[in-house]
Amino acid sequence: MALWWITLIGLVVCLGIAGGVIFYYLRQALNSEDAERIDKIGSNEPKKS
Repeated sequence: MALWWITLIGLVVCLGIAGGVIFYYLRQALNSEDAERIDKIGSNEPKKS
């Protein structure tokens, strides 16, 4: 029974590490600052005179 608990804990740790790595690299690849630099918020609104 203890072997099952150790296996489960190991699996959860491995899945957590794998998910963290995927999340980290997705955040690096999908840099949200690029979107603000390219298309500034409010730049499509007509200018008030």
